[in-house]
Amino acid sequence: MNIKEIIHSAGLNRHTIIIAAREKDGSVETREAEPYSYRIKGGNEKFFCYDISKNGIRNFAVSNIISVEETSNVFVPRWDIEV
Repeated sequence: MNIKEIIHSAGLNRHTIIIAAREKDGSVETREAEPYSYRIKGGNEKFFCYDISKNGIRNFAVSNIISVEETSNVFVPRWDIEV
């Protein structure tokens, strides 16, 4: 499965994901998150999720996502899941 298929599966199953993405400074961050939606911002496709450890919504350019893994951790959605 590709990254978007894994995110979609996690959304359907209400499972969190482990996402690794390249940050603006070039570093790679890995975090556990609840998957929610995609939006086009400034001509770039962004993925929006809720970062569990930071207790807040985060977004990533889809092109900066390196890997995604669906966990077995279930979450109760805070918003509509659109992935």
